[in-house]
Amino acid sequence: MIKNYFVWDLGATKCSAGIVEHNVKTNELYCKKKCSIKLANTSSLEDLIHQLEQQLDFFMTQADAICIGAAGHYDGESLLLEGVYPYPMPFASIAKLQKWPCYTVIHDYAPIVCATFTDYMDNANNVFRLNTCPINHAGRRVAFGLGTGLGGKDGVLFPDGNFWLGQNEMGHIGITHPPASEVFYSNRHSELIRFLQNTQDHQAITFEKVLSGPGLARLFQFFYPSQGILTPEEVGYKIQQGQAPEILDTVAWYLGLFVGTLQLMFMPEGGIWITGGVALNHLNVFNHPDFFVGIKTSPAYLLQRQEFPLGVLCNLEHALIGSAYYASKKLIHTYSDLTVPGLSC
Repeated sequence: MIKNYFVWDLGATKCSAGIVEHNVKTNELYCKKKCSIKLANTSSLEDLIHQLEQQLDFFMTQADAICIGAAGHYDGESLLLEGVYPYPMPFASIAKLQKWPCYTVIHDYAPIVCATFTDYMDNANNVFRLNTCPINHAGRRVAFGLGTGLGGKDGVLFPDGNFWLGQNEMGHIGITHPPASEVFYSNRHSELIRFLQNTQDHQAITFEKVLSGPGLARLFQFFYPSQGILTPEEVGYKIQQGQAPEILDTVAWYLGLFVGTLQLMFMPEGGIWITGGVALNHLNVFNHPDFFVGIKTSPAYLLQRQEFPLGVLCNLEHALIGSAYYASKKLIHTYSDLTVPGLSC
């Protein structure tokens, strides 16, 4: 039996979507077609839906289930993310009006974790492994992404293919003071924190303030104050051209510090898996010595933590495959303890 899922990856600036085919007998998931639309080129949620259906040549009503991974909080009626989306996102009313099949709107990093439950992870083209540690499929795992923001989620896979997902907001973790670092790194860290405190209008100093697209722009102001203010894209280009080595060094170290912090918080035997536009556009950061120096800056349980898998999810279909996996387990299969916010069947 074949099921077809209409899946979304909805972010603040664009929406990617696809039709994923599910072979129920073999549990194989295959993305048949995908597209991406900038929200700036749409006028409303209804218009976005229409354009997605046109590009995919597939109507929402034709799907066996619909799973929408989205940034923000879904309250069962509308998707809420103040000041980010260009128009309201009243999914419930539109789904009722258009007579959608089973659907749900979930946290945008839930599909990323769910992708790690699939055979997607067995294809070397999909994952850039940073160590050779085997994946403990029953172990807790964490997925996070560096993009416009810093988001993430943890989860556990059960033997029957069902799963548990945590409730967390990793990007809002305050930048930890490195517990064990050499004088150079410690001094740079102190100077950067002072800079952020003086320029952030008393906003919280979180990892997201450094490890994100806007974070790159802040680092550029810190290291090159006389060169004016650049956009994250402009800073990213300078990094790629080797014109801002200090920023690459600093991002590598803070990314390592963040990974080490997550390892201590979650002890993820199922691995830490990284994605996001900033990460994928700067893969050389993972070969940088300071990335591993940053991880070791938190030395507690280091020998145990070195046994945890670590890698980068490279294939841009991972969110779509993960949403389809979620749909196959939570929308098509029925569980007595199903309590998915926004679920409608």
